[in-house]
Amino acid sequence: MSLKLTRIIAASAIALSATFAHAETVLRLGHVWPNSEIHAQAVQQFAEDVAEATNGEIRIEVFVGGTLGTDRELLEGIKFGGNDIWVGGAGVLSTASDTARIFTLPFMIRDVDHYSAVYDGEVGQAVTDNIRGESGYEVVSYWLRGPRWLTTKTEVNTPQDLSGLKIRVPDSPVTVASWSALGAAPTPMNFGEVFNALQQGVIDGQENPLSLIQSARFSEVVSYLVRTEHAYEPIVVVMDQDRVASLPDEHREALYASANGRAKDYARDEVLKGEESFVQTLQEEGMTLVEPDKEPFQALVGADFVRANFASVADLYEQITDVEAQAD
Repeated sequence: MSLKLTRIIAASAIALSATFAHAETVLRLGHVWPNSEIHAQAVQQFAEDVAEATNGEIRIEVFVGGTLGTDRELLEGIKFGGNDIWVGGAGVLSTASDTARIFTLPFMIRDVDHYSAVYDGEVGQAVTDNIRGESGYEVVSYWLRGPRWLTTKTEVNTPQDLSGLKIRVPDSPVTVASWSALGAAPTPMNFGEVFNALQQGVIDGQENPLSLIQSARFSEVVSYLVRTEHAYEPIVVVMDQDRVASLPDEHREALYASANGRAKDYARDEVLKGEESFVQTLQEEGMTLVEPDKEPFQALVGADFVRANFASVADLYEQITDVEAQAD
């Protein structure tokens, strides 16, 4: 074999080796749920679809149950290289973006159809663009999460019934201000402390999606399940803007298509099925279903409340309520 041919073969082998060495890009994804949770399963579908769409050139390595940190730490980890993708409740983005305060405003989203019209439409794209500009975070997809319901020890039919009730809420300025305006005494508290606080009478109620109300066994310590459905906070798939831009076009397109394809559909379908079954299960466990007129509640935390307390998102709030009017 000639020296020239030997060099050609060696060079080809090196080039081929380099090609295979860079064929797989690993993206680390973190979330805080156990594998059994609906959105954790949607994440698995997302990871499988990305691998399939890229012929294995992108592998999403999933870290479950908060093994890489809390939601806030996972969001921040995107910037510092601890993880590449975070999936969780959109309200966490408010630590980095004023626009993200919109996600937890109460009684803004009317129902699932309105939710879809907002977050899958032009307004949702405007929210994404604003968050990118304010924080450098890229929202790749919005997945449906069940609305938040109120559970209490005493029956609540009107805002007056909330007067003085200590309601556990997440430690969020939007949530605290909202429940204060509704007449309650909002009490920020870690979720893990809520069951005992209800059992011991430290608080009078709490608010969460039905899936958490059921899995946390709140039916053992409160009597009333109040259909407020006051907040539809999306689950978001988030990456760093520059990390997304660094991917080859075909990989970026596969990532977006996978996040907005079967995984998103799975989350929606399972959430909707759960909404029906959870109500029945909680009633069977002894809770009394209360279905109040929502309009008096909404009137206390409507456009005037938003403009007075969260002026930076007031115009966006009105755009969203316009979508609501068009959806009727």
